[in-house]
Amino acid sequence: MGFEKHLKNIPVFETERLVLRKLTLSDLDDVYAFCSNPKVAHPMTWEVNDSKEMTNEFLQSVIAGYAKGESAEWAIQWKETGKVIGIVSFLDWSNKHKCLEIGYFLSEDYWGRGIAPEALKNLITYGFHELDCNRIEGRCDTDNIGSQKVMKKLGMRYEGTLRKNEWIKGEFRDTQMYSILASEFSKLSFVL
Repeated sequence: MGFEKHLKNIPVFETERLVLRKLTLSDLDDVYAFCSNPKVAHPMTWEVNDSKEMTNEFLQSVIAGYAKGESAEWAIQWKETGKVIGIVSFLDWSNKHKCLEIGYFLSEDYWGRGIAPEALKNLITYGFHELDCNRIEGRCDTDNIGSQKVMKKLGMRYEGTLRKNEWIKGEFRDTQMYSILASEFSKLSFVL
């Protein structure tokens, strides 16, 4: 069974501070607020959202993909306010190799509070326990120290640097690769 069949009905996850759920069109204002921030967009492959229309196109694309099992984005909703403060996702996957790639970005107002690892633990657990994944990987710019810390907190290992492999914001950038295997995950203490 391919990941797409599971991803047609992605589950809702809840932690002490967060609810992870499908994105909806009603999230437009919240998502635009952080996607329009140049500091959030800087290390990402996507451009700063300079209009709500741009953010709306992103949301429309994700929502259309849910029905086909082609979208695996979860809104990170802050329980205290109900506000969407970021997004975690499976960016890419291989059914043949049983491999998923995680991605995430967060409102600058919530950086440094352990939110990304808290959210991603759910995706990683889901990937290994429900999707029977063998490997989960993540990538980040070499200058994105925050993302490097997130992946290390999740028990992911640094595998190496891909040199000038992505064209981002008008330049080729180096990318660090991290991963965790199912056999390693089973030994971690944060299993939900």
